[in-house]
Amino acid sequence: MRASFGKRMLCAALAAAMLAPVAHADGDPLDDPGVQKTLRAMANASTWYHPDIFGMTVGMRRYAHKDYAGALKYFEIGSYYADKLSQLSTGLMYMNGEGVKKDPVTAYAWLDLAAERDYPEFVSTRDNLKAELSPEQLAQATEMRKKLSERYGDAVAKPRMAQQLRQGQTEITGSRTGFDSGANHIATNTHCGPALVIGGRTIPQVGCGSVDMYARDNWDPDKYFAGRDREWKATVTVGSLEEQGKPAGQSTASPPATTKPVDAPAAGGVQKQ
Repeated sequence: MRASFGKRMLCAALAAAMLAPVAHADGDPLDDPGVQKTLRAMANASTWYHPDIFGMTVGMRRYAHKDYAGALKYFEIGSYYADKLSQLSTGLMYMNGEGVKKDPVTAYAWLDLAAERDYPEFVSTRDNLKAELSPEQLAQATEMRKKLSERYGDAVAKPRMAQQLRQGQTEITGSRTGFDSGANHIATNTHCGPALVIGGRTIPQVGCGSVDMYARDNWDPDKYFAGRDREWKATVTVGSLEEQGKPAGQSTASPPATTKPVDAPAAGGVQKQ
């Protein structure tokens, strides 16, 4: 029962992130057409200088293929760069024992970290697990959460992500003013359309440029994080998933070399790459 709930929660989170409807039917929720459409679009999305999205999307695709160890590895990258869905997903996998030994203490620590921005669904997921913990387990989880915060909390992860955004913005500014920064590979095809629309924000396909790619909302840290929050707050404007063109392959989207965490997590046992 718990494993089924965890998988459905991951699928619901995946669909909510991409605003794709999921049918509530019997069977594996990963087989839902809406989820499958989103996963195909993820495979084609450009995550240039957006390692948070990179870790989350690759992690989701690995999870869908039941490569749980691989999913945890990429969710750790997303978590390192302040992606709350990656942190939620990690907590659910510890709760269910997928890729790791079932561990409600570690699960709660990750879920509590994922809920630090007060996204309603994340808070309720954390609170549901909290109700099942003993006082001793809750005390242990609270200590582990403090350790996780030292590496993955917003106080350190947001500045880390902001640095990536500013670096990418510098690359784009250079390429648009005539300086050959090597960034022109992102716009080899300007007519293939967006791969994903997340909360109204367009993520173009690999090798495709678009006007939206240069929008400040994608590169200004304050605007970017405000946009990420809108994806999960109750005030989110629901739209439709856009998927255009054929998938470019399973691993075409990649972050700059600086996006890979260099050591193992301080707590939680997520595997090294």
